[in-house]
Amino acid sequence: MVSGSGARDRAPCCEAKSPQSADDVFIAGDVKDADMSVKLQKISAEGHVDPLIYKGTTEALEAGTGKGASPPAHWHVFWAAGAANLIALAAGCVLCWTSPSISKFSGPNATFELTDSEAAWVGSLTPLGAAVGPIPAGILADKLGRKPTMLGDSVLLFISWALIAFANSPAMLYAARFIAGLATGCIFAVLPMYIGEIAVDSVRSTLGSMMQLSLTVGFMVPFALGPYVSVTWLAIASGIVPVLFAAAFFSMPESPSVLLMRGDTVEASDALQWLRGQDRTSIMPELRKLEDEAQEAMKRKKPLLQSFMQIFATRGNIKAFVFGCGLLFFQQFSGINAVLFYAQSIFKKTGSSLAPEICTIIIGLVQIVASAGTLLLTSRFSMKFLLIFSGLGMAVAHALLGYFFHLLVTDQDVSSVGALPVGSLVFYIIVYCFGFGPLPWAVMGEVFAADVKAISSSVCASFCWLLGFLVTQFFGLLLNVLGDDITFWGLGGCCVLASLFTLLLPNTRGKSLQEIQEMLNR
Repeated sequence: MVSGSGARDRAPCCEAKSPQSADDVFIAGDVKDADMSVKLQKISAEGHVDPLIYKGTTEALEAGTGKGASPPAHWHVFWAAGAANLIALAAGCVLCWTSPSISKFSGPNATFELTDSEAAWVGSLTPLGAAVGPIPAGILADKLGRKPTMLGDSVLLFISWALIAFANSPAMLYAARFIAGLATGCIFAVLPMYIGEIAVDSVRSTLGSMMQLSLTVGFMVPFALGPYVSVTWLAIASGIVPVLFAAAFFSMPESPSVLLMRGDTVEASDALQWLRGQDRTSIMPELRKLEDEAQEAMKRKKPLLQSFMQIFATRGNIKAFVFGCGLLFFQQFSGINAVLFYAQSIFKKTGSSLAPEICTIIIGLVQIVASAGTLLLTSRFSMKFLLIFSGLGMAVAHALLGYFFHLLVTDQDVSSVGALPVGSLVFYIIVYCFGFGPLPWAVMGEVFAADVKAISSSVCASFCWLLGFLVTQFFGLLLNVLGDDITFWGLGGCCVLASLFTLLLPNTRGKSLQEIQEMLNR
């Protein structure tokens, strides 16, 4: 292979100065031997990748290899997604820690006691931190990359568990729970980005729904261990999870899209070859496509404040932002917190003799099984269909729960419908996990354009956690003002509206990220 100037193989390509045309770019037959991974990563004075260098690098990589067909899903991408989702499992440990732990800060065996007000702050500081966390996460995900940001989250989680393990005052618990919330908010913003960018079109929805499964497995750590071990030992067990994540994820590749936006074309090629389980020949068409998308995104890239305004700059960006925030709004107002809050009392009102901790374990197992089923469903049905089905199913469950509580409020005999509340509860959890639990995050991983993906995901995740904080704080007041029956019927109405809203979503099943952007901009 020779350069445009007729040099021989393995000529000292690194001596070439900034080329004036693509023909001046030389890559030896073996790119790694030529060590072009650094020499061709040149950035223009405006901060954009030099299009001649950028284009020439990929053309050189492609030279002598030809073009191959788009590769199918390879087990490597499932391995990378599984390793990444261990951080979601760690977030699940955070979110359900208070359930078995808060009660242990009272009584003679407590290391120190929490007042009711202090316990409320320990519980609410996590969603508050999670509402703040996505903003710096979006900035870091763009500056450092998706992978370093998630590895940094694991450090924050480990610190939070260490603080809890050695806590000797409410202030240490406050700090621990706020730090854990920051990390959790970062996870919910960055993990869907990473999964959406490494996945092939045919399995993007399936991989996107893995986050909910990982969360529910994480829920089981405090549910199963919390009632039977001390706060310290639960913190130690939970702190092991982010360590396992860091060990598993450290060797995984960065998102090829991020590498291309940095100009690291050779490294992006290596990452894509591993993720697809293919050689350079097979991944070259996809690499060229990703390169074009990254180059276009870099041209549109703006500083932080301008990046936020870019969300509203095009029809496609606006629609994607509305879809993301809308789905997360209906996720929070679907009543998941209300149902879980009432779970143990529902079991008691049916006359069940099961202990409360056993009830929570049963609920956790139902969530795991239903979330695992979602992985199979997303491979057969579109996310749009599953979201509509989920919304209508939750509405039915709320209507039945509202009817049961109405019978109680009006002092009617409920012996003939004793199985109704438990059946409605289980059905609700199943249909929630089929749709509005995991899929809003999977949709977010697909619909945002590359140049606004980080800021859009961050704002949507902050919006979600702010809603979660408000719902948690004011749900009790709502019950007192409206009553149990009206509250659940109102939540059912929200679920019907959620299904109607979902009708506006485009059907993205099997579509590439570029095709989705074209659909949104119509």
